[in-house]
Amino acid sequence: MQTLFANIVNFRLTPTELVLEFGNFFPDKPGMGPPQDFKPDVRVVMNVGSLPGLAEAFRNAAAQQQQAQQMQKTPVGFKQ
Repeated sequence: MQTLFANIVNFRLTPTELVLEFGNFFPDKPGMGPPQDFKPDVRVVMNVGSLPGLAEAFRNAAAQQQQAQQMQKTPVGFKQ
């Protein structure tokens, strides 16, 4: 198995597909997209039927991350 680390630089949603483009583009200004001639390193095309499961997985991952961050902020000897 190959592991890649990248940013999502673009995404498109069509009636039948979710297209995620990954690459190493780091914009100078927040909210700025990749240049017109930017070529993504990896493109992942998924069936839109996978969106509910993917959204649930992201929600669960975000909740776990937030919980882990809260645990780190709690001083020793204190309970939330």
